[in-house]
Amino acid sequence: MKKGKILIFGLLFSICFLACEKDDTPDNIITPRADFSFSPNAPLEGDQIVFNGEPREGSSNITSWLWNFGDENSSSSTESDPIFIYDKAGTYNISLQVTDASGNVHRTSKTITVTKAEFPAALVWQYTTGTPVSNINDGSSAPVIGDDGTIYYTESRAGEASKIVAVTDNGESAELLWTSESVGAEFPNSPSIGPDGNILINAWHDDFAINKINSADGSFIWSGAIGTDVSNNTPAVDSEGNIYHGSRSQGVNGGIYSWTPDGEKRWEITGMGAFYSAPAISADETTVYFLNTTTGKIWAMNATEGTEKWEAPVGLESGIHGSSLSIGADGTIYFTTNTHVVAITDEGATGSVKWQTEVNDASNSGIVIGNTGNLYTGSRGGLVSLNPDDGTINWTYTDAEISESVPAVDANENIYIGTMDGMLLIINEDGNLEKEIELTDALVNSPTITSNGTIYVEAYDGDTITLFKISVDESGMANSAWPMKGQNVKSTGKAN
Repeated sequence: MKKGKILIFGLLFSICFLACEKDDTPDNIITPRADFSFSPNAPLEGDQIVFNGEPREGSSNITSWLWNFGDENSSSSTESDPIFIYDKAGTYNISLQVTDASGNVHRTSKTITVTKAEFPAALVWQYTTGTPVSNINDGSSAPVIGDDGTIYYTESRAGEASKIVAVTDNGESAELLWTSESVGAEFPNSPSIGPDGNILINAWHDDFAINKINSADGSFIWSGAIGTDVSNNTPAVDSEGNIYHGSRSQGVNGGIYSWTPDGEKRWEITGMGAFYSAPAISADETTVYFLNTTTGKIWAMNATEGTEKWEAPVGLESGIHGSSLSIGADGTIYFTTNTHVVAITDEGATGSVKWQTEVNDASNSGIVIGNTGNLYTGSRGGLVSLNPDDGTINWTYTDAEISESVPAVDANENIYIGTMDGMLLIINEDGNLEKEIELTDALVNSPTITSNGTIYVEAYDGDTITLFKISVDESGMANSAWPMKGQNVKSTGKAN
C-alpha cells in the first residue's frame, strides 16, 4: 500500500474514533459507552418519569451527560438520572449524549410513548323521588347549594305535584331531606338562595308568582302575587335579600318586579311586555339588568327605586331570547338569542351594543366566563368559545346539540355542559373532548360546580327528574367573573 493511502486511511479512522455511534466503535477501543432506561415503562401525561443513565461495560469514565427529551420545548438535562414530565400525550424521541475526559462522545436514543390520562371525573350517585313529570326542567335549570351543603332542585313539570326537593349528600349516596309544599301549579323556573339561606322560586301561578321556601323543612314562608305567571326566571337576590324577577305576560302585568326579604313589593314596572329570563345585578348592587323578551333589549334599572337608568334599552330587537344573563369583570352584560350572542356596554347614562356574533341558537343557554376571560355558551351547533373583546369565535365543539344548559367552568379551564341526548360533556380550553358521561337518554340541564370541583346536575329521562353527583379530582370552580349559571352555587345572579 502506498504511503499516501496509508495516511488517508489513518485520518478516516481517527475521525470515526471520535464521532461514530456506539455500534460503529470497535470493541477494542476504549470510549464512553452508555445506555438508559426509564420508569414507568408506560407513562401517562403528567406522570413523573425517572430516567437512568448507565455506563456500559468497558466504557471509559463518563464525565458529562446531556439528555434531550424530544418535546416541543426541546427540554434537556445534564444530570445522569433526571426526572421529566410530559404534559401532553404522544411519542417522543429521547436522546442521550455522554462525553469522557478526553472529549470522546457517544450518543444513543430511544422512543417513549406517553398516553393520555383519563380525565379524573366519575359518576358517584344519582337520586330521584320518582315523581312523574311531563317535560324537562326549563329555565336552564340548575341545582343550588346551601352553606351546609344541602342541594336543592326542582321537579318543575309535575303539574300540581311540582315541588322543590332538598337532598343531603352523604358522600357515596344521597338522602332526601324534604320535598316542599305544593302551590297547585308548576315551577317552570330555576331556584336561587337568599342571604338568609332560604329558597326563592317563581311559579306559573297568579297568586304564587314569587315564593320564599324555608330551607329547613320546605314550608312556604311567604308568596307574592302579581296577577300573572312567571317562567324561565331565576330570581336574582342582592346582599340585603332584596329580590328581582320578571314575568311572562305580554299583557298589562308583563314587566319587572322587586320584593323585600319579607315579601313586601318594593316596586314594579308593568305593561312592558314579557321578561322571561333571569336578571343580573351589578357588582355594586346599584343596577339590575333585565332582558325584555318581547323587544330583545336590555333594560338597566336603578335597584332601589325601580327607575330607568338608561334613557332607552338596547339590544337586537329581534329573535328568541335566552333565559340567563351574565356580567363580566369589566361590567359588560351578555345575553343570547336564537341567532346571536350579544355583549352590551353600560356607559352610565345609556347602553350600547359592544358586539354581536352569529351563533346557531344559543337562546336557551347563556354565557359563562373562564379564568382566561374567554366566553362559553351552549347552542344547537355545539359548545362555543368566544373572545370577550370582539366576539370572534375561538372554536366550536360541534359533536353535541345543547339546549336548556348553561355551561360551568372549573379552575383548570375545563367546561362542563349537558346535551339534549343525555350526556354531560367535559371539554378542555382548546375545544377538545376530555370525557363524556352518560346520564340519561334525554335532556341534561345546567351543571353547578362547587369549590372542590364536584358537579351537581339535573336530567330528564322522559318520566322523572334525576339529580346526579359527579366527582372531579383536583378541581374547583373557575376564579372568574361568572363561572356558572347565576354566577355562584346559590344562583344569586349578582356580579362579584
